This record gives sequence, structure tokens and C-alpha cells, in this order.
Amino acid sequence: MADQSAVERRRGRRVNLNAPLLIRRVGAAPPEPFAQAVTKEVSLTGLYFEYDADGESGYRINDVVMASISVSDPQQREFPFSRVAGRGRIVRVDALPADEPGAPTRFGIALEFGNDVTALAATPDWG
Repeated sequence: MADQSAVERRRGRRVNLNAPLLIRRVGAAPPEPFAQAVTKEVSLTGLYFEYDADGESGYRINDVVMASISVSDPQQREFPFSRVAGRGRIVRVDALPADEPGAPTRFGIALEFGNDVTALAATPDWG
């Protein structure tokens, strides 16, 4: 019998993509500034990124966030959108092994987009 933790739960096809990510929690008062990170994997249903933090990730499972990804022209061959943005929910937060002693703690964070995600298609270069 397969281990439940090993069961694939993703709804969308994912792409390994290092793209700039802007992310902030929704509902904080006053509103938080956007944090910057880099995605590791992206799909139209969610994304995965790593985040450096001092002691804890700052993100918790079920936090509602606003996220925006900018995809460069060369990367649009793998993921044919120039930008993906929308509200999402944090579904996993994992502490990652340290790269070197004394380095800040890194966390792997998985986000699932809600139904209001917007994906802007890349426009062809008619040059």
C-alpha cells in the first residue's frame, strides 16, 4: 500500500521555474509590504518557493496571501505566461537543511492559488 505522504496531490502541471516572486499576507493591519523571493516550481494552480528567515518562516499553513510572479521572455517557452498573480493559501511549510553552519534558516513553502488567479499570456513578437 502506498504511503499517503507520497501521493501526488497537485492539480496542475508544474514547471521548474526560477522567477521573481512578490508575496504578502492578506488582512494584516497595517498592510504588510511585499516580500521578495524566487520560485522553484510554478503551475497555474500553485507554486513552491524557498524563503530565508531568522528562526521561523513567518508563513503558516492556511495563511492567505497575495502573490505575483513575473516570467522572463526566455522562460516563457516552458511556461507561456508573462505574469501570474492572485490570492492563494499556504498549504505547506518545511524547514530545509542549512547550506552551511550559521546560515539563516531556509523554508520551503507551497502555495495553492484560489479561483481568482490571473495569468497574462505572453504576446508573440511580430518583429
